[in-house]
Amino acid sequence: MNTRRATQALTALAAAAALTATLTGCDPSANTHPRETIGTCTECTAAPTPTATTSTTPDGPAQEKADRAAAESVWRKFINLVFTADTMPDDQVDSAVKAVAVDPTASLIVKKRADDRAIGQAAYGVPISFISWPQPINGASTAVLSDCQDGSQAGVLDTKTGSKLGVGTVNTPIRGTLTRTSDGWRVASSELVKGTTCTPEG
Repeated sequence: MNTRRATQALTALAAAAALTATLTGCDPSANTHPRETIGTCTECTAAPTPTATTSTTPDGPAQEKADRAAAESVWRKFINLVFTADTMPDDQVDSAVKAVAVDPTASLIVKKRADDRAIGQAAYGVPISFISWPQPINGASTAVLSDCQDGSQAGVLDTKTGSKLGVGTVNTPIRGTLTRTSDGWRVASSELVKGTTCTPEG
């Protein structure tokens, strides 16, 4: 196996988050292939600090709950798309991407899919997300969440042979940034929090 090619395929996703951004690592006990940590990002960009406008209305708590629920729903769909786009019919890709992301992340998903297909690779499985909120949304147009992902049952495989080229790991900390649009929340960027692990909350 060309380990450099496998690593490039994973890393291509790095800035898209998730797209599930890809990292390096090596687990000799896994198999003869390098173990890749799957996250969600493709050129991992730091998440901007949202401009919070503290709500003073009586329905503030209810709005916060609704915003978080809506943002989490889109984030989970985003993660799922990152790992299923490779095998999705061509005529469904654009609409699926627009439903969960905005540029530059949206374009990165499309590019990653094209790159994977060109080298005969595809993602398999979908990481399990454990979402928490490091700060409230407070009615802002930007929301930042933390996702302690279990990617141990997801990774990248060779579409010709079916051989697994890389597998994710548990307790992988991802920071997702979503922006509020006229169509609802969309993922703007995702970032792997390097040099640390996480513990799922709840």
